[in-house]
Amino acid sequence: MSQTRIPPRETPIEIIRRRVRLAYDAVAAKAWTRLPRVTEDGLNAISFLFPAGETFFVRSVAHYRDRITDPALKDAASRFIFQEAMHSKEHERSNAALREANVLGAELEVVAKVLLGAARWFLPPATRLAVTCALEHFTAMLAERLLSRRWLAREGTDPAFAGLWLWHAAEEIEHKAVCFDVYEHVFGRGVLAWLHRIAAMALVSFCGAMGLLTAFTVVRVKLALRGRRGRARKAPDGKAGPSLGNLFATVSAQSYFAYFRRDFHPWDQDDRPLLEEWKRENPGFGLHEPAA
Repeated sequence: MSQTRIPPRETPIEIIRRRVRLAYDAVAAKAWTRLPRVTEDGLNAISFLFPAGETFFVRSVAHYRDRITDPALKDAASRFIFQEAMHSKEHERSNAALREANVLGAELEVVAKVLLGAARWFLPPATRLAVTCALEHFTAMLAERLLSRRWLAREGTDPAFAGLWLWHAAEEIEHKAVCFDVYEHVFGRGVLAWLHRIAAMALVSFCGAMGLLTAFTVVRVKLALRGRRGRARKAPDGKAGPSLGNLFATVSAQSYFAYFRRDFHPWDQDDRPLLEEWKRENPGFGLHEPAA
């Protein structure tokens, strides 16, 4: 792959360092939203994946930080690392409340650590960075769904868990191009760099699909063993909340396949209005020193 350093494409927004420490409660964690039970269980399962995943992201980008010659991109990479480390920390804290509440999905934390640990050992740094780019594309797409559909904002969720997911989604949009820009800056935009990038997306798509299928099958089996169903709770307006399928299936095929274009860039889809709306609704979120 090309080693020519190229300037990053323009980042249209500031990546903000927010210090967050929310108050999670084990009692609330038993049923922290009025979304369908299976949706809550699915989000809990994903939360258990995040600490290991975010650590993988941080290490993948940090490995190349000293090779970034553009000052603005180096600063953005540092801010990306800060945000992802904060996400990992907060999900670890929320996961502690979820474990205390004996919710489904805690065992996936071990699975994530094993799989990503293996990736760290067996994949070269360039491929780990490409894998991180692909995973960041998925998190950005899902973040767009969470913020645009406003499910957690209107479904009577516990404030701490709602705050966690919506803040995390906002920052995934905020820094969605950083890893991609680091990859292009280090490896260029040539054919080999592009083929490597889309091969990593194909790998992530296959392994991710198998992993999610396994995870949600485990959730379903445990639901059955506990005698629970994915019941359709009603929102305050009397409408049923979204199913877990809606949460993920609504990610458009167009957004996914755009990643395979050679000229793709994460900011081809401008999500700034969603981010600005979240900021207006949460003024000062994470901008003050959190309570101990």
